[in-house]
Amino acid sequence: MSIATLNPWQVLDQLNNDKLRRYNSRRWQPVVDITESKTGYEIHLELPGVLPEQVQVELDDTLLKISGEKVRKQEDGVEYRYRERAVGEFSRSFTLPEDADRNAISAAFDHGLLLISIGKKEQAQPRKIEIQVS
Repeated sequence: MSIATLNPWQVLDQLNNDKLRRYNSRRWQPVVDITESKTGYEIHLELPGVLPEQVQVELDDTLLKISGEKVRKQEDGVEYRYRERAVGEFSRSFTLPEDADRNAISAAFDHGLLLISIGKKEQAQPRKIEIQVS
């Protein structure tokens, strides 16, 4: 009868190889919060490890698209034993509500957080129309 021994490094290597296959062929999605106030909307995206120049924000009619790529810095002589952090391309799209002002959109990036502010259109106020007498 033989007793099999478990090599934890071999298990980690196998897990690592499985994860690499999945992450290399997959996109990832940053987490997002969306808020609304009386004056507009805000979209907050967490993009840790992403530089502002690696992010694109585009508006096509009523579709707001945020995309980019998170790259892992390669170090010579370093071999990963285990990886969980997602890397690669990402993309999120949002359809703007009808009251969103497409000309009042701004984006700011600070410490891995992308903030997109979208103003609201002014709502038509009721007004009195004077009747002309001829």
